[in-house]
Amino acid sequence: PCDTTHRGPARPGGVRPTIGAMRPPSPTQAPPRIVEQAIGSPGRAGGGGMHGRPSSAGSGRRRIVRQVAILIAALACSTAHAQFAGTLGVASRDRYRGNPTGSAGPVLHADAMADATDPRLAGAYAGLGGTWRLRDGGLAEVDALAGWSGRWNALAAFAGADPRWGWDLGVHRRHDGDDGRYDFSEAMAGLLAPGLAARLWWSPHYFGGDWSSLYAELSGDRELDAHWRLVGHLGVLRYGRTRPGARAPGSVDALVGAAWTGGRWTLRATADGRLHGSVPGEAAAGHGHGVAWVLDASAAF
Repeated sequence: PCDTTHRGPARPGGVRPTIGAMRPPSPTQAPPRIVEQAIGSPGRAGGGGMHGRPSSAGSGRRRIVRQVAILIAALACSTAHAQFAGTLGVASRDRYRGNPTGSAGPVLHADAMADATDPRLAGAYAGLGGTWRLRDGGLAEVDALAGWSGRWNALAAFAGADPRWGWDLGVHRRHDGDDGRYDFSEAMAGLLAPGLAARLWWSPHYFGGDWSSLYAELSGDRELDAHWRLVGHLGVLRYGRTRPGARAPGSVDALVGAAWTGGRWTLRATADGRLHGSVPGEAAAGHGHGVAWVLDASAAF
């Protein structure tokens, strides 16, 4: 019922941010996921407890298939006048800004991004991504992202600028699949450079808590050959005050690893963890910083 045949030319790689939750965006390629940034919930120690609902493995897998199909169909229908790209993959664990989430075990992720091809909307983009627990088929989280980005040399005042430099503005919304009290929104501003992307994310109520937040991140990659590249990410989270006397700790997280791409497939191995600081409620729960290895396999479509 929806026409998805209109496929305009893609904007240069690196302009578009990602929506995923654990992999840093590639400034030089179309990124594999949508929103790769964040940390544990202020309302949950170290990223939150486990809220998996009981179900059989078979019914869980059927639920995943149905929800992924709905996600893909919705994005396909909404992008009849846009360039559409997406990924479907499996990760060994779910991480968010250097911290574990409440989703124990491997997860399936499906993500889609659309770039407007109408000249009147040049630079506009939107994306949607979902993550499901494989152990029970339960929805872990949904991320939505909308924004506007472009190259500095497209502006008359910067006509002589390097075409690899760009800017990015957007709004991110995260929904917790187990408890809507942890939903939150962020505003984003970014600077894109050759091989690097720097972004600031601000939320008035981070993970639905009493704290505002500012998350600064620097992500980059370096191509080694036609298939291999190194990836890296550094993030700094700071909390503000939204009520008298309320101030939460901050943290520093990092991710390093390698990725191999062949055809539609991408395989990634990364080490992700918190280098310094803590999240609200962590001292009482006794969680440590911790570094985790994450293996991920995804296919682009």
